[in-house]
Amino acid sequence: MAEAVAAGDAPADSARPLMPAIAWRNLWRNRRRTWLSAGAVAFAVGLTGFAMSMQAGMYGTQIDSATAFFAGHVQLKRQDYIDRSRFEHTIDDVTTLVRDLESRPGVVAVAPRVEAFALASVDDRSFGAQVLGVDLERERRTVRFFNRVAEGRMAEQPGEVVVGSALARNLSVNVGGEVVVLGAGKEGGVAAMAATVTGIFNTGMADFDRSLMVAPMAAVQEAFGLGDEAHTLVARIADVDDSREVAAALNADLPPGVVARSWQAALPEISQAIEVDALGGVLVYAIIMLVVAFSVVNTFIMTIFERTQEFGMLRAIGMRPGTIMGMLQIEAFFIWLLGIGLALAVAGPVVFWLSVQGFYLGEAMSELAGQQLFLPDRLHAKVNAVVLLTSPLIMLAGVQIAALIPSLRIRRLRAVLALRAE
Repeated sequence: MAEAVAAGDAPADSARPLMPAIAWRNLWRNRRRTWLSAGAVAFAVGLTGFAMSMQAGMYGTQIDSATAFFAGHVQLKRQDYIDRSRFEHTIDDVTTLVRDLESRPGVVAVAPRVEAFALASVDDRSFGAQVLGVDLERERRTVRFFNRVAEGRMAEQPGEVVVGSALARNLSVNVGGEVVVLGAGKEGGVAAMAATVTGIFNTGMADFDRSLMVAPMAAVQEAFGLGDEAHTLVARIADVDDSREVAAALNADLPPGVVARSWQAALPEISQAIEVDALGGVLVYAIIMLVVAFSVVNTFIMTIFERTQEFGMLRAIGMRPGTIMGMLQIEAFFIWLLGIGLALAVAGPVVFWLSVQGFYLGEAMSELAGQQLFLPDRLHAKVNAVVLLTSPLIMLAGVQIAALIPSLRIRRLRAVLALRAE
């Protein structure tokens, strides 16, 4: 009997190379069901791919707005300045360090900054202010903040200063007025600086508009007793997505005590907000794919019940249960392929168009985004490897598992009973 079974197994197992062709033909025995299953897969993959591309584009816009506006892609500071923010914790020999950094791979521009807290006075009005000394030419190559002045112009020469709109209002000073700044120098002496207001900026951000004063770095260094020193170096790199890698590479060869931090470390609130939002998106995508996977489970449950006699006949001629289950897995794979093809045909052109042209926010939203949120007037989709591969591969796994679960019944199928089934 064993020889008979073996003889019966041989022809059945020899049909394995033909399984893809047989599985493909089986799909079209019920065209409506096949297209409904493929359409469900296409809906899940197309919708999640579109949503992920728009989400990635929105995150890219947020990151660019947050980093290119003022903070930069990478920041360099002394570790003790990060920990305690004391004025005397400065980076020495800044000119040489900036030139060295700009020669590093991936670094486009570097801008040094001197940061001091002082008392700003106009006549009998006095308010606390943060004095920021900058190299204007380098800043304009690094960030966009110094291109935005609501009134007047940026401070370009010693003896000139630009102030925030709320600070100017508190001091009752306009363009052309004079401000006296008093603070403490590095060696503990009194730092004094008198400057003419050449411009007023209005960012809509209270922290900037209420306290910030911007002056040429050389003037601030002289007033506060600094040499070739700065507190922060802000760098712009070629690709903001590489900020962690660039920061790690810089940390391998920096002066003692100086550390480079990516924008994720310098702006943790932005990074955490994106991570939380992305997690919410993942949950929504998972629900969509789970619903589609259950529809595929239902498809294969119906398939197995309808083809019970067929499977019984295959078992009777010696085909093993694993071979039959493999054939069903191939059918599921073909359904996935059809779904991917439909998704690419329908959603692909839409995503591509949005990645090039973007989604126009409308006149009112564009004005708000440009003037207060510092965002572009269009949101662009972003297509990358994560967007292209994540949802199709997860859907592939879901479809294969959905086909496997009902097909486990075949392992317990008895040929005699299956042939009698109606």
